[in-house]
Amino acid sequence: MRLFLLYAACFFLVVCYVNMFPLWVWLLGQPGYGPWIGRLPVLVTLAVLLLSIVSSVQRFRKGIRVHFIFLALGIGVAFLALAVPDPHVPIKRIHVAEYIILSFLVRFALSHRLRGNRLVLFTALVTLLFGIHDEMIQGLHPLRYYGWRDMIVNGLAGCGGALLGHGLRFFVTASPHDADHGPRRPVSPALASFYVLLFAAVGWLVVALYEQRGGIVPVTSLLPLACMCLVITVLYPEIIVDSRVHHGLQAVFWLALGLTIYPVLINVAGIRFM
Repeated sequence: MRLFLLYAACFFLVVCYVNMFPLWVWLLGQPGYGPWIGRLPVLVTLAVLLLSIVSSVQRFRKGIRVHFIFLALGIGVAFLALAVPDPHVPIKRIHVAEYIILSFLVRFALSHRLRGNRLVLFTALVTLLFGIHDEMIQGLHPLRYYGWRDMIVNGLAGCGGALLGHGLRFFVTASPHDADHGPRRPVSPALASFYVLLFAAVGWLVVALYEQRGGIVPVTSLLPLACMCLVITVLYPEIIVDSRVHHGLQAVFWLALGLTIYPVLINVAGIRFM
């Protein structure tokens, strides 16, 4: 239940991000805010990175081991993410700070079951999937729209946050009685292949929805993803139901499966997807 609530909190944060656009419009309408409001997303991101650096120094002085290479890589990826959004829409850069923060919450949730490199990898993948959910919710939102470039920003920021979290060694001791300290369960080549196909199916859905914006979304857009989820469920049911067996793969599975809701919702409810 605790893990479910943590992932629910992550999704709630995504919904909050989607609904922040009216705040941006309000700020633009305030007298005297125009000259600097476009720089606000970059300033917020720099503040998050600065706090990360300060935190690393404090933790180092306390004798906590800090992975400075990962910290530097995370900062570099964050700056790369800042360069991706359309320069004519500066508010899009706020996604970088948002998804670094979200990645920390995702890392905390995953840290109850994962450690080390697996925690870094699945923090990045799970945050990326939340970023795809973000864009699909935006496609349903009357004031927002679905964009592929924002997904890249979300994914890069999530990767940067995953590296920062690992460099700072955040949550490495969270709930040790819950963590899986037993021998690592190796991922078989077959299972790894199925998950590669799962992400390929997610990519298919992402592209299909982008190409069908404003029109009818064909059911074929969700079939590859639905089929891959069904295959994994039949062949590896323990991953789906047991949170201690390959927990990172379990989180990825449920978030990927959740993406199939959007095409169904668009067609059944007749919602205009933009």
